[in-house]
Amino acid sequence: MAHSTFFIAVDFGTAFSGYCFKIKGATQTRQPMWGEERSIRTCKTRTSILFDENEKFLKFGYDAVITYSKQIRTKEAKKCYLFDNFKMELYGKDLHRDIMLTAKNGKQMRAMKVFSESLRFIKDHALETIGKHTAGVKFSASDATWILTVPAIWSAAAKQFMREAATEAGLVTESEPDRLIIALEPEAASVWCRQLPSEGFIEGNIVGAEKIKEVPGTQYMVVDCGGGTIDITVHEVVQGGCLKELHKVSGSDMGGQTVDKNFKTFLRELFSEEVYDEFEENHPNDLLRLMYEFSNCKRYEGEVFVQCPYNLQQIASRDQDIEDYFEYNNDADWDEGQIILSGEKLRALHDDSLRSIENLIKDILKKPNLNIDYIFLVGGFALSEYVYSFVKEMFGGQCKVLCPVDAQMAVLNGAVTFGMIPNVVESRISRFTYGIGTSVLFDETKHKGKSKRVTKEGKVFCIVCFDRLVKRDESVRYNEVRVHYFFPLEKDQKAVGFGFYYTESKTAEFIDEPGMKKIGYLTVSMPVIKEGSSRSVIVNVKFGFTEMQATATDVDSGETSSVKLDFMSK
Repeated sequence: MAHSTFFIAVDFGTAFSGYCFKIKGATQTRQPMWGEERSIRTCKTRTSILFDENEKFLKFGYDAVITYSKQIRTKEAKKCYLFDNFKMELYGKDLHRDIMLTAKNGKQMRAMKVFSESLRFIKDHALETIGKHTAGVKFSASDATWILTVPAIWSAAAKQFMREAATEAGLVTESEPDRLIIALEPEAASVWCRQLPSEGFIEGNIVGAEKIKEVPGTQYMVVDCGGGTIDITVHEVVQGGCLKELHKVSGSDMGGQTVDKNFKTFLRELFSEEVYDEFEENHPNDLLRLMYEFSNCKRYEGEVFVQCPYNLQQIASRDQDIEDYFEYNNDADWDEGQIILSGEKLRALHDDSLRSIENLIKDILKKPNLNIDYIFLVGGFALSEYVYSFVKEMFGGQCKVLCPVDAQMAVLNGAVTFGMIPNVVESRISRFTYGIGTSVLFDETKHKGKSKRVTKEGKVFCIVCFDRLVKRDESVRYNEVRVHYFFPLEKDQKAVGFGFYYTESKTAEFIDEPGMKKIGYLTVSMPVIKEGSSRSVIVNVKFGFTEMQATATDVDSGETSSVKLDFMSK
């Protein structure tokens, strides 16, 4: 690990993004507040970015939305590129480096640029803020270890995409990749929760005096309820305070924004599509404030009051009195500029997310080899009273359900600690089966129907066999290296090539099976040192946390070749 003056954790969220930092040797973790000049004081800012017509960066965060909304009635706005809620575009897709995102004006831009410019803004803001805390001493990105958090359910390709975007943004250089740690959001939160004292939880003294990290054998689940995703990890505390993963990460794309989408659908049905769509298009700033207010309402149970923006009232009142929209509606009422939302309706808006959370937790708890003591609810959406009370009601009889007081900052706070001790999770459960394409002596019973064969020195080989390195659901230690020996097919072979693959199948035998994906290829030269000697190649595959590296070495000559495995499609 490279020497660092400070650690900077970046939570690049679906709806909101933020960062915090810790100077080496200090006890306090610091974070900026956002939106104070806009009368909005939050620990994160909007994940929104604005570019001009020439694709030049203009603004990020609240400033991006507000600048855009001021231009909305001008021709300038139609030329500008505003991107909002774009993080989830990396979920569930076949990713490549040239994938495009669509802006509010309908035009497209490379996703890599949108992500990297967002991260560049956060990087520059962080370094400027740190300068204010260090008597104006100028620091550069290379003085820090950066911890970038991503959803656990993201594919290896999406994690790799974020690493490449961070490199393009200047957080790290390709020569010092160790300065960037990609951390899974629920893992970072797990590191935070396990060391909290009892007063760090909403439940206070219910928890007990001991911190969880001090009790080996404790098993717990972290349910990270974010804006875009619900992410779950399951850990056990081992001797020495490290963690081991007991169940592969799981989750869904049914986070808090699902409730927001349902609320917008409700408004569209309440006021009519025409009214809502005109409001959304012409008054994005008002919609931002409306959704900010609604987000605060999600923290309460029962009837809530949502201030209806003046411009929405004006548009709606053109066709009929505002009260008339509510006359036959059992879900909402009107009271002098405020929409009164019934508790039943607010709960119904949560239903899609709650069902997803319930199914994910049930799937894990029914596993016979687990004995989970705690469920930790973290993330901004965990502060929704309906989420918290629902999980407690459903699973409180089996486990202690706990929520940190600062649930929305659990990921960021934990990420700083994670950056300082990246091997805190000593083993993880593999989500895939990994292996190497090999040639094996042709066997009619095993290789029947396989047309891909070759004859070398009088022997027939099947050339599409799969030699497994790691099986799906197998436990793999932090930075573990798996070693395999291979022998060339010909005595005077000058080089040998290796193809690397992964699949969801546990029983894969051939590299041409459905679902098999190629993630790398390397060639190692094999100069003949001594005629007639038996020759072999050692292949090492290092299973890093978010990166994997393969190295092949010719035993006789010491010739070596390495490749980073590439999960993005070409």
